[in-house]
Amino acid sequence: MIILAIAENRKLWYTFGKIYHKRKGGSPVPEIFSWDVRRLKETGSTNEDAFALGRSGAPAGIVVLAESQSRGRGRMDRSWFSPPGAGLYCSVLLRPSLPLSRAGLLSFCAALAMTDCLRSFGFPAGIKWPNDIVAGGRKLCGILSACEGEGDALHFAVIGSGLNLRRGSYPEDLASRAACLEEYGPLPDPEALLHGYLDRLSASVSRLEKEGFSPLRRILEDRCVLLSRRVLVSGGQQAEGTAVGIGEAGELLLRLDGGSLLPVTCGDVTVRGVNGYV
Repeated sequence: MIILAIAENRKLWYTFGKIYHKRKGGSPVPEIFSWDVRRLKETGSTNEDAFALGRSGAPAGIVVLAESQSRGRGRMDRSWFSPPGAGLYCSVLLRPSLPLSRAGLLSFCAALAMTDCLRSFGFPAGIKWPNDIVAGGRKLCGILSACEGEGDALHFAVIGSGLNLRRGSYPEDLASRAACLEEYGPLPDPEALLHGYLDRLSASVSRLEKEGFSPLRRILEDRCVLLSRRVLVSGGQQAEGTAVGIGEAGELLLRLDGGSLLPVTCGDVTVRGVNGYV
């Protein structure tokens, strides 16, 4: 169910959707009208719950929100630490008007939405390609997506996010690479964070549907903390170079020492700074 970079985007991915309302005297705008937020004390995985709802034919706009998860997952099937009350764990079911071959770009919509939401509350958030949200070189939030389709038809998608809110939201042995909002300032109301994220997610996905990836790509490059830095790529591709941009398919563009440009696209790659996580 995990796919986080471009080469595998055609298999399983996640989905977002849009909900419109009209301003007085205006045309429909991509803002949230309502969300069906389903609150759970505990669950195995909010992504699994939302994916099952998608397969059952449930409508777009359902948000599965849990206080804790026992089977939370991150990229490459890594476990995601989800203790009670320490984070914001949610998954959104959506059905965008996109072909399955473009579904991988939805990951970047989510990363931009979460980053800009956190920035609006004063947190120094940035994006570590493809969609980790970081501050001070440490990870604040992970995003995991899955979708189902046939041919190039996208049936539905689920986007899950795990945002570290309080101390204790990540294991101590990850303290050099993980962070929480509480370490950077007063913690906002989690409900305000949730709806700030959902509003921006809806707007980003709507823009992707209407305008394509180019305008979002420019914003993504502005938010990406890897650009102009030396990075290491391991896994499906092996390389070291300087990150110089984001391509039209969402790939990370790496300038190698010999001067050639390498598009990093594999779904199982890990990208790290030469001297640390970022």
